[in-house]
Formats: sequence, C-alpha cells, structure tokens
Amino acid sequence: MGVTSESGRIVPGGRKGAYVRLAEGSQERHVSRTDLARRPEELGDPVLTLAHLSDLHICDHQSPARAEVLDRLMDPDSATRDLIDQVGTYRAQELLTTQVGAAMVEAVNEVSEGPVGGGPLDLAVATGDSTDNGQFNELDWYLTLLDGGRLVPDSGDMLHYEGVAGLPDPRFWHPEGGTYDMRRGYGGFPLVPGLLKAVRRAIDSPGLDVPWLAVNGNHDGLLQGTVPGDAAISEVAIGDLKPIAMPEHWTDEAKAKLIAGLIAGDPAALAMLSELDPYEVTPDKRRRKTSLQEFVDSHVHDEAKPSGHGFKAGGKSYYRYDVNDEVTLVVLDTVNPAGGFQGSLDAEQLEWLDAVLASTDYDERLAVIASHHDVASLVNDLGGGSGSGRRVLGSEVEQTVSRHESAVLWLNGHTHRTAVKPHGSWWEVTAPSLIDWPQQGRVIELLSDGDVLTIATTMLDHAGPARWSGSIEDVRHLASLSRELSANDWQGPEVPLDEHPWAGSVKDRNVLLHLLDPRA
Repeated sequence: MGVTSESGRIVPGGRKGAYVRLAEGSQERHVSRTDLARRPEELGDPVLTLAHLSDLHICDHQSPARAEVLDRLMDPDSATRDLIDQVGTYRAQELLTTQVGAAMVEAVNEVSEGPVGGGPLDLAVATGDSTDNGQFNELDWYLTLLDGGRLVPDSGDMLHYEGVAGLPDPRFWHPEGGTYDMRRGYGGFPLVPGLLKAVRRAIDSPGLDVPWLAVNGNHDGLLQGTVPGDAAISEVAIGDLKPIAMPEHWTDEAKAKLIAGLIAGDPAALAMLSELDPYEVTPDKRRRKTSLQEFVDSHVHDEAKPSGHGFKAGGKSYYRYDVNDEVTLVVLDTVNPAGGFQGSLDAEQLEWLDAVLASTDYDERLAVIASHHDVASLVNDLGGGSGSGRRVLGSEVEQTVSRHESAVLWLNGHTHRTAVKPHGSWWEVTAPSLIDWPQQGRVIELLSDGDVLTIATTMLDHAGPARWSGSIEDVRHLASLSRELSANDWQGPEVPLDEHPWAGSVKDRNVLLHLLDPRA
C-alpha cells in the first residue's frame, strides 16, 4: 500500500460474523505538534530521510524451543487471564512473518523520496527483535530478507509441516481444517486450504535498495525474548521433542507464577518448562541458539551496506554511525543479558553514550539515537550490582541524553505500539511491530529552516493489499492475510479496531514534530 500519506490508511472494512475485514480508507494528513517549538512558515530543507522498521519477529514457527501452549493462559475465557499481564508466545499470524518481512522490503524500495520534504531515502534502520527466538535459522532468514537472496522459511521435516497448526488442539488456529478450533468457531477465522505448504515456499527477496543499520533486541538472543540461552536450551532447540501441553496438576496460581518468572528471567521458571508434555518433531541443527557476538558478527559480510550494517567483527553491540555531514546515528544495546524482556544499559555503555553526544555537541552535528527499548521500558535491573556492574535505568539515561543539545530524536520499538513523546528538548518516536496490528513501519524525515528543526513521521504499510483477496499465491497476498489476522487478535483489547492502542492516535502517526535546531 506504500506511504499512508499518499495512499489511504487501512481501516475496518466490514465483518464476517466476529471477524473484521480490512479496506483502504481515506488519507491521513500530517498533524503539527508544537509541544517543543512553533511550526515554521516553511519546513525547510531535508537533512535526513530514513525508513524505520522494528520488531519483525522473523519466526521459526515449528521450533521445539517455542512454548505456544503457554499463550492460552491469556485467552478470553482463561481463569488465569486476570492473574497475568501478558504472554505473547503464540499468534495465528506467526506462520507468515517472513512473507510480511519480504512485503515490507518491497514497500521500502517503493519509497523514492520523503513524502514531506522530498529528500532521497538515505538509509533504513531496524530497531531490534528482528528474530523471534534468537535462533540461527531465524537470523539467517532476516539477513537474507533485508540483504537480498533466496530463503526457504522451513525447518525440521522439509516435506511436512510439524507446527501447532497441525495438532488437534482447539486453542490453535487450523487454517486447513481437519479439526475444530476456537478461532474459527468463535472468532470467524478463515479456512485457507494449502496455507501450511504456501508459508514454507521459497522466497526471493530483492533486499533493501538503501543501506541499512541493525539494532539488537531482546528476542534476538533470549528464549522467547526473556530467558538467556544456555546449553540446555540449545539442546531443546535442536532436539526432537516439542513441548505442547501443561501438566494437569498445575494450578492457576502456579501457571501465573511461571509466566511472571519467565518475564523476570527466573531460572526456576525455566525449570518448570521442562515439565511440559512434548511430542516428537524432526530435529534440526539450524535451530541452534545464537550468542550476542554471533548476532553482531553475522551482520559483517562482503555484501553488507554499510559495512557490517553498523557492527564490526568481534566488536560491541552498540556503535556510532555518521550518516552524512550533519547527522550521527547513535545505536544502543538496551538488552539485559541477565534476562527479562524489559531493558537497561550497562555503566560502560552509558559512559560511551555521554562521550559520543559530547562530541556531536562540539561538532555541531545532530544526534539521532536508536535502540530497541523505549525509554519507559528501561526498568530492568536484573543481575545489576554496584559500580561498573550496575544496570542503568531509564531516568538516568534520559537525564544523560537531555544534557546534550545535539540530541534531537530517539527511535525505538519493543512495545509494538505507535507512539510519539516529547522529552523537553528532543522527541521519542516508537514504531509498531510487523507481527501485530497494524504491521507498519515509518518514514522519518529531518527538515530544517535554519532555526526550527521538524521531524516528519509518516506511517508505512507493507506491500500486501489492504483487503485480503483469498489468494495465497504470492508474498504480497500472504502478507495481506497476516495483517488481517493481526487485526483479529484473539487476546487484543476489546475496542473497535480504529481505536486500537497499538496503532496510536492521530498525534502518534503522521505528525510534524517541531523543536529548536540546536545548530541555530
């Protein structure tokens, strides 16, 4: 569908029972936000134009290292729903993450210029959770999608599907029928014959036409985004037993305690997972867990543009990248290696951030920060001690950034919510995910008239048609189906789709964010 200022915003387009269909609505024009500065008469010249993608969650949906069965604890009729904040280990549309990724690559490549300032697209940045479970095959698929090439999004038995959509369990969507499921029965989810073969077909990705930069996210290395990998987890990932049922003796309180423990990275909760009843699948060594250093080093190859996608071989997972003569991108790693899905920094990285921003102050450059976690999610102090071993939380990081006049923008994701927030002298812009509704990215433009800097953000839909036609013949149609499934999230907020908080409000989507240009 392209940039949503040029095409219509995707909106509800009728119902089939409880199931919401989608359609292309009217254009959504840009809204000025003058929280930090007045709107200038002329927005000025483009300084930077980039595509912002986040939370692709490229997923091996047949992996033994997934715990889809736990997600039912948040189902609408679950007795544990009120005891748990969130789970997120299963979505019907997780079958289609590679197709959505390919469709977003197509959409970015269709952006010839910034929709507001008209400047050429300089680069793209992917702010973490590019993979869903920190597996080698997921990492390979994500890199192939963005760099270009052929990938086969399949694992285990390459001739037969072995994931939960083929099990006789009513809590999982069964797109090809064969057994009753509640999503079709109550939610009106469609029957899609042939889907389980279609989602495993080879994909030829053109790759992004522009250079792109990478950011580490919690799902890129932690089991289900929360638990640090170890030898035992690696053995499960490459093994032949997939956990699929909870023991009957588990009480509702025990189940809630398990989820809380996994979110907090508690090893005792991980031990409880070993009690899940398994079934046999085909083992696959490509599902092995990756380390943080392997994640970094995998981006460094001859075809990478820019070199290493920002990383250096054997280097750290945070870095500085000078985009042009005026703008520096400062990439942070906000993942806590001790576990937990929320973020924080280590003391050494905070010192580095302070020094980089001091240098951009001195050189009169604009600094754009990029991380996976938003500022409000920097609350994870697991494993932290005192001194150099402590974990630095959001308030201290925010204070550090705010001391530097060159810092004008912080891009991030993690929450799967479309959001914009002012921070005194700089703006925070959070992108939604590509797995949950509304499955969008952003085009970000920095424009200056010499006195006022304007950050223009425009929502970017992937290339899947607004309304799914029923076809599963190509990547775009499969991505269109994925978006429609995400709009019918079984566990989502009980509000009309056009009021869904993950899509934000008009003040979070197509907006013009004004602030004083620190170089004036």
